[in-house]
Amino acid sequence: MPVQKGDVLDEAKKADQSCRVAIRVLEGGAGFSKMNCCGMEITEAEKTDSVDESIERFAGDSGKPGVILDESKNNPNACGLKGEIVGGGGGFESISCCGNTLTIENDSI
Repeated sequence: MPVQKGDVLDEAKKADQSCRVAIRVLEGGAGFSKMNCCGMEITEAEKTDSVDESIERFAGDSGKPGVILDESKNNPNACGLKGEIVGGGGGFESISCCGNTLTIENDSI
């Protein structure tokens, strides 16, 4: 099942030794393919319905909680994925959705 509004993609589910980014899906998600962070691919296998607040997460200068990624910002063929970094973000690289690659530099609000 694809990711959908309310799902959290949590890198900590895949690897204990990571920056532990967590991104909550705000809209869309049907075309989600993967998220890249800290050299790892995060797929829908790492989705959950909540953020585990007990996990220490590491934010970066641009990849930090509160940043919103919006696929429609630069992609005319977007399927509408919008997500917010809700934890960590220090090693965030990109999200692939509907053949588009979302990055903090190009697709954040």
